[in-house]
Amino acid sequence: MPKRYVLLTLSIPEEEMDLAMGILGGYPLLGVEQGLDECTVCFEQNDWQHDYADAIVAELKSVGVSVQLVNVGTEEDQNWNAEWEASIDPVVVNERIIIVPEWRASEFSYPMTLVITPKMSFGTGHHATTRMMCRLMEVYAKPGDTWVDVGTGTGVLGIMAAKLGAKDVYAFDNNEWSIVNSYENVIRNNVQDVVRLEQAELQDVQLPRCNGLAANLYRHLVIPYAQSFINAVEPGGVILVSGILKYDRDEVAAPFLEAGCTLIDELAESEWCALALRTPSVS
Repeated sequence: MPKRYVLLTLSIPEEEMDLAMGILGGYPLLGVEQGLDECTVCFEQNDWQHDYADAIVAELKSVGVSVQLVNVGTEEDQNWNAEWEASIDPVVVNERIIIVPEWRASEFSYPMTLVITPKMSFGTGHHATTRMMCRLMEVYAKPGDTWVDVGTGTGVLGIMAAKLGAKDVYAFDNNEWSIVNSYENVIRNNVQDVVRLEQAELQDVQLPRCNGLAANLYRHLVIPYAQSFINAVEPGGVILVSGILKYDRDEVAAPFLEAGCTLIDELAESEWCALALRTPSVS
């Protein structure tokens, strides 16, 4: 007998999606398909409970997510996994870098191929912020550096730092799904000797000293931790920040500039931007 699935569609602002994923990860999901300001969550019908829709909406609202229930529907089994795999296209970051799922890795030949097979975590390269962070990291990550990847998602930025020659990368995320998925991707890219992964909350973690730090987060997480990021990076090192809507750019940059950092580069794509900042040198 074919399986049936329950598909829960939620309207969630893009900038609140990361927080929402942390809550959704506590439910027995099969996967999440993310669109613009919307996501569809898939459950096996046997795992679905009739009160889940109301409970999920209430829990998201309790942590400040502006969520609306769009639809609850069912779907017959149509080889969900095959359809999901087919929906994940390779992402060309630039002429040198491509991000591909494992089952399509052999189709492409780029100077740098990142094999990233997502589960329900972020950082597949389909989002503008991940692509911009990859482009900045290509410029500023140097062989022999040490890096920190804050909120690693699928592990793509930590893996890229390792492939660019970093000798040590500390990558962490507060989401268990992300850490499990990141570990799988680290193995796929054969950088397990360089990338160290940990499940940790930003407010609890002791950031190690590093030459570069990448934080693809939302503004409400970047601004309060700006000084912590600066303190972790060696003088004259680099901080890469994204997850920033263009109209929040000045507010996010302000605490770094006030602490003596220099804005050395920035990119913009659609409604998003990414910043590269140099930490103050020792006088």
